[in-house]
Amino acid sequence: MLDAHAFKQNEQLAWDLCAETYDECLTQSFATFARHLVDLAGLRTEDRVLDVATGTGLVAFMAAKLLGPRAQVVGVDLSDTMIGLTRKRAAEQGAGNVDFVRMDAERLEFPDESFDAVLCALGLMLFPQPDVALSEMLRVLKAGGTVALSVFGRGSKVALRAFMEPFIPHMPPPPQRGPSTFGFGPSEALREALEQAGFSDVTVEERAHVLEFETSEEVSNIPLSLGRLAQMQSRLPAEATQELRRQVLHIATEKYLSPRGVFELPFGITYAVAHKPS
Repeated sequence: MLDAHAFKQNEQLAWDLCAETYDECLTQSFATFARHLVDLAGLRTEDRVLDVATGTGLVAFMAAKLLGPRAQVVGVDLSDTMIGLTRKRAAEQGAGNVDFVRMDAERLEFPDESFDAVLCALGLMLFPQPDVALSEMLRVLKAGGTVALSVFGRGSKVALRAFMEPFIPHMPPPPQRGPSTFGFGPSEALREALEQAGFSDVTVEERAHVLEFETSEEVSNIPLSLGRLAQMQSRLPAEATQELRRQVLHIATEKYLSPRGVFELPFGITYAVAHKPS
């Protein structure tokens, strides 16, 4: 049985480790996903918005820019380093309408009915107790409020799943691995989770995206940018790390190198929008 507390402690360390690499490698690449999620949420200028598992703040900044200077957007994340990056970026941009706080998604430190909308981009599938996180999102939403989520889609439709293959021999046994990165990919799985948490009017969409990367270095850096994979590599000898990078690049070249000489990586994303019953 998974120890949720120990798992979250390790997740914090893992994302602290790779936060800057994630920002350099994937923040802008994932902007397409974030933009679609914010659009689906249908935010209004008077809304108070919470972004759960904000990471580098991509969704939070987009929401704050969309809503204008009077907006109230709060981003929370378990990683101290991620929160440090977002606060620095907010200061550099003069974004006074967005705030960032270190917080556990499964224990949101806000009163009941604090927000008009809750967003969570590519986070739910990483939580050891996603049902608890969804219950917390429901609790802090106002009656009639909106939740908008995105998760990685079905593994067969996400290049990341292929890149994970070389890492499997280095992974801990299944009880300690934590939740499946692609467990909520099928629309019916995400719908069921939201409905069981108490949300209503659930709509789910599986959408195919393709991200382009120009260099082999960019592609081989992707696993270095993602929590548990980055942490796993950091614990291996240098030669083992180089072999993993070589295998990832081989998979990318075999499967995703286009005739134009760029890597076209499929990223299926499943999106959901639901409401808290009035």
